[in-house]
Amino acid sequence: MGRRFFSVRERERTCVFSRSLRPKEGCAALKRSKGTGFLLLFLFGFATALFLFSRWEELAAAGRVLFGDGGSFSGAFRHFLGSLPALIREYSSAFLWAYGLFIAGVIFLEEKNPDRTIAWLVVLILLPVVGFVLYLFFGPDIRGRGYFRRLKRKKRRIRQEGTPQHGGDRGEIMSGSPEQKTALMLSKSARALLTTGNSVKMLLNGEETFSAITGALSRAEKYIHMEYYSIANDTIGNTIKDILIRKAGEGVRVNVIFDSVGSWDLGTRYVVALKNAGVRVHSFLPVSFPRLRRELNFRNHRKIAVIDGTIGFMGGLNIGDMYITGEPSIGFWRDTHIELTGPAVSCLDDIFRADWTFCDKKPLEEHAPVPAPPAGKVPVQIAASGPDNNWKSILQGYFSLITNARKSVWLCTPYFVPGEPLMTALAVAAMSGVDVRVMIPHKTDHAIVYWASLSNVEELLKAGVKVYRYEKGFIHSKILIADGTSVSVGTANLDARSLEINFEVQAFIYDASVARDFIRAYENDMEESSQFRLHEWLRRPFRQKVLESAGRLWSSQL
Repeated sequence: MGRRFFSVRERERTCVFSRSLRPKEGCAALKRSKGTGFLLLFLFGFATALFLFSRWEELAAAGRVLFGDGGSFSGAFRHFLGSLPALIREYSSAFLWAYGLFIAGVIFLEEKNPDRTIAWLVVLILLPVVGFVLYLFFGPDIRGRGYFRRLKRKKRRIRQEGTPQHGGDRGEIMSGSPEQKTALMLSKSARALLTTGNSVKMLLNGEETFSAITGALSRAEKYIHMEYYSIANDTIGNTIKDILIRKAGEGVRVNVIFDSVGSWDLGTRYVVALKNAGVRVHSFLPVSFPRLRRELNFRNHRKIAVIDGTIGFMGGLNIGDMYITGEPSIGFWRDTHIELTGPAVSCLDDIFRADWTFCDKKPLEEHAPVPAPPAGKVPVQIAASGPDNNWKSILQGYFSLITNARKSVWLCTPYFVPGEPLMTALAVAAMSGVDVRVMIPHKTDHAIVYWASLSNVEELLKAGVKVYRYEKGFIHSKILIADGTSVSVGTANLDARSLEINFEVQAFIYDASVARDFIRAYENDMEESSQFRLHEWLRRPFRQKVLESAGRLWSSQL
């Protein structure tokens, strides 16, 4: 019998995650959080320490505390403690009321992630003044939520009026296939159309990726759209700048978006040179002091290039020499990008156009998007996520691929701080007989994230997950391969910042031939990796366990 097709508009079960919880649900989630026990232990220890300090003289007199007896430090410390009662009596009432209300507010306002709530509570209790300042800059921005609700409404108008999304078959999904549920869910949570008639080429590392991108840029005839988190003012950055300037001189419309934080050191000369040549350039959410808190938190982590609406690039690589030459501290840079042709390019272009309208305040008028012609037979969905979405679409896509897998789940990420839902999904899959493998880097560019990643290894190993550590250099690929038939590749790391805060883009590809290419690359990476063994990992030094615990505590803020 032939496979039956049905439309994504048919009724199905609802999606599994909402973007945020209500305050009562947040408090309940806080009670269930793994970090709650740690917080209670911390508060007990903190209270004990305060008691000991407040009774220092009595304890010393009783002979129970011998440190510094009679010394200058002891005298100064006793004098300081002696002055505390007067200060506390004078200011404690107002301070405790204000600070208590503030901490209570944290629980209700940062409700969607209980682990992050706990981390902030520890900071606020341990460092009252410093923690308060840090929270003002980096804590949840309630005003920002309304700000991104307005952005969501604006993007909806853009899709309806100026930049409609285009799909090869308007979202029909093959019934009976394991990826059916993932495709249906993404069509609802991310408004991601399932397009057919695509061709997908995997690009490994910097040389292959930049060779393909610069070649496509040089062949541009109508327009170039580029959106990158980080653009470096170095050899490859200037090579691309020169191509863009030359194409602008030939009459090609060139539009560039870069993230103001990710490209912090790009320099004004680079941007001015582009603008003087006729290239239109925008910085995404440029940081200004009145809006510093919101703008530092919400970053555009996307890497998109669209040429003439017919060819597109996306993946893990920013623009810079380090992605070709590596860095002294981490060595070889291993990464994965893809080259797209076909209707999925139009969906990628739609994301750029919406971001451009957000930056420029008006949509791109020239070269109105048209459906890219078919170039193959590969089904592809392009899912975008960010603080302007109602759902954590990429997180949901990963969760769906993992939980619907029947045979295998192979995952690679540079930063493995996935949170409880994905950790549970991976563990349950492994214990259900699915071949689950996770690859993380041995060398890293962020020490705290590295230790946070390692804090999850023991739980995975106990569940039967095979965990590998890439030894050749730093692996920055963000991929998931399910059952040898589905692949997810893009910009999203498995951490709270990528899955909940940043603007990200991820391709979901449902094709066995494309999956085979990714499997071969994964197997080659395994040859350059070492595998964790549970009996060895349990014997790791106590110092390392402390570092892992510290990394885990702060992982919700990463």
